[in-house]
Amino acid sequence: MNRQDTAAISLPNDLGYLPAALAFVRAIAEYTGFGPGDRRRIELAVEEAAANVIQHAFPPGETHSFDIVCRQVAGGLEICVHDKGVPWDPTLDPDYQPDVSLDQQTGRGLGEFLIKQLMDRYSYQNLGHDGKQVSLIKYLATPHIGDTRPPPDESHTRAGPPPHTGPSPPTVEYDIRRMRPKEAIAVSRAVFDSYGYSYAGDFVYYPERIAAMNASGQLLSAVAVVKETGEVAGHNALLFSDDLPAELAIAVTRHEFRGLGIARELGAFLEREAERMGLRGIYTKQVTVHPFTQKFVAKLGFRDCGLLLAHSPRTLSFKGIADQAAQRNSDVLGIRLFGQPQQRRLYLPEQHRDVIVDLYARLQIPLELLGAGQPPAADQRTLLKASINSARSLCEIHLDQYGSDLVGLLKQELRRVRREEINLVEMYLRMTDPATPWVSAEAEKLGFFFTGVLPETRGGDALVMQYFNGIQIDYGDLVIERPETAALLRYVSERDPNN
Repeated sequence: MNRQDTAAISLPNDLGYLPAALAFVRAIAEYTGFGPGDRRRIELAVEEAAANVIQHAFPPGETHSFDIVCRQVAGGLEICVHDKGVPWDPTLDPDYQPDVSLDQQTGRGLGEFLIKQLMDRYSYQNLGHDGKQVSLIKYLATPHIGDTRPPPDESHTRAGPPPHTGPSPPTVEYDIRRMRPKEAIAVSRAVFDSYGYSYAGDFVYYPERIAAMNASGQLLSAVAVVKETGEVAGHNALLFSDDLPAELAIAVTRHEFRGLGIARELGAFLEREAERMGLRGIYTKQVTVHPFTQKFVAKLGFRDCGLLLAHSPRTLSFKGIADQAAQRNSDVLGIRLFGQPQQRRLYLPEQHRDVIVDLYARLQIPLELLGAGQPPAADQRTLLKASINSARSLCEIHLDQYGSDLVGLLKQELRRVRREEINLVEMYLRMTDPATPWVSAEAEKLGFFFTGVLPETRGGDALVMQYFNGIQIDYGDLVIERPETAALLRYVSERDPNN
């Protein structure tokens, strides 16, 4: 994000300054394009978050400051309220119960409840020595694809796609190129053509968000455009995040253009774009309800490196392929590296050393094993970032630094997961850190289990661990294309504490 897209204000922990904070946020929201109603919602949410910091973050009588940072994100505005006050465990606050009578209400938990109702996304981050912050995101009220087309006819969903009505595939000529903003609506409709309204990343149904994410660099969309008609026949994209490698994602081809090799050409185009950008690798998630995605990415040169079990809700469907999932959808992780991989010097957990060494051999990545590692220093604090994706019922944890307080922080996050009824946690541990073997062992005591590795994350090659909250996987239902990945699945299933 460019510097000009961010604005910040620092204020004393005095309620008298709250109107100034709200005036600042109101002006930024108006500049971003929010109407009066949404501006008021944003103000109320920030008022709750800022008042909580002023009243509770610092010892009584002490004067401190806190920051409010506004940052334009694709299609909306993120507001972070940051302080270096007393550590806080949000899981210890009781849930506000809106259905309970007023006589029985204590008011505790009401602020967080209101913020979640007013904003589109809400998350809390423990930043170690840098304190803590809450992140609030509000999206502009842009049209949903469902507002611009008739209600979907789902009558064909179980029987397969509608009869072919487009041009004959052998005679279709098309161009592969980057998406233009006006084509975002066609991309949304192509996603609908493949998934209905079941795709977990809801931004794909908001054309303005797709265009905004491309403009901001969060997404790089490629399209196949029919030369004769200008129709968008297919789409694929690189999706960028702060912590993980760029992901090859949102690969869809409209049903009347399938069988032309469009998906493969789009994937190859994006690989060239990734190399041109200087990326050392990209990754992808391959569904396990059918073998087609796994076969497709293998042709692009991806190699399997792990699993993300139960990663998507069971509501995800594939029209005419797998319309009714019996359980949450699991993915195979695949990585595509560019150029000659550099040698890795890693600390591996002893209990999974052999399987990880085998994975790196299949990835053709040179590996040097370092020592057994050691626990973090007693005076070192953990830097933990946890974000919740409500649509997927998923909590993602990244650890930038391990500290002696790590186990307590993980327990805190698991309490929050259970309280908010989040189905699973995915955690990424940096294998370049000598404390990773100790961390993985402690995490397994809490119910986490190993599911693979993911090279080229922001913190280096990562060990992938998962935690299930009240769910189980029927491993026999997963469709796995390659024998070596099936062997990894057996290894994981035997160590899944929920199995």
